[in-house]
Amino acid sequence: MATIHSTAIVDPAAELADDVQVEAYAIIGPHVSIGRGGIIKSHSVIEGPTVIGTDCHIGPGAYVGLDGQHLQFLKKPLEERRQCWLIIGNNVLIRESASVHRATHPGRERATRIDDNCTLMGAAHVGHDCVVESHVILANAALLGGHCHIGQRSFLGGGCTLHQFNRVGRLAMVGGNQAVGQEVPPFAAMLWGGLKGYNAVGCRRAGISRAGIFSIRAAYQCIHTYRTKTSAMAAMREIEPMTGEICEILEFYAKSKRGIQPSVQHLDRRIEEREGSD
Repeated sequence: MATIHSTAIVDPAAELADDVQVEAYAIIGPHVSIGRGGIIKSHSVIEGPTVIGTDCHIGPGAYVGLDGQHLQFLKKPLEERRQCWLIIGNNVLIRESASVHRATHPGRERATRIDDNCTLMGAAHVGHDCVVESHVILANAALLGGHCHIGQRSFLGGGCTLHQFNRVGRLAMVGGNQAVGQEVPPFAAMLWGGLKGYNAVGCRRAGISRAGIFSIRAAYQCIHTYRTKTSAMAAMREIEPMTGEICEILEFYAKSKRGIQPSVQHLDRRIEEREGSD
């Protein structure tokens, strides 16, 4: 039977595995399911429909499964809002003051989703309708607007902010305090407002082959050389051998709707051009 502190409030309609621990002053609403090994620390609030996998630690003072901060959605009847889901995988850590909001569209298949082995550090925020793939780390106060998609093993630095409907590719790294208005391709390292290069340490730790790393390096040389997306893609298609990593970058570029963060080298040139025109 779950261990529930006497000051905690757990709705009878919530489903808790037998070894779940609920600490003081936590509140768990109806239509919440928490898998085995879960620990809900003090003052955390969980609303549903929310499914939380095994071995997840939440809080203290985390806010999980609340309504999305979408003004039109909040005007809908409560019964309709309660058909919108949040699904959290296994071994997810959500630290103090972090917040994760449910989707704004009904049905489990359209849920806000956080996959296995993710970490949300203190005050991080995952907005409505986001998808955060496995092994992602959001450092303190990293903020995702609604409908963002974060690829596997990405790292988002403290205080960075992502515009809604944005994407970050697999194994990308975004530096602290970066304002991300356009998309960050796979394997990228973003700093100083643009693409600084590729995430060399992350790629090596992920076990990417030497050939794959060489091809990623060549692809980012194309990004630094050519200022337009079309030109950069054309240059990348000429790289040999055409590895899976290059194909992944090209596919990301082809699906881009918000545009790609520019190379910092191109940003420097723009600054020089503006200063020269003055």
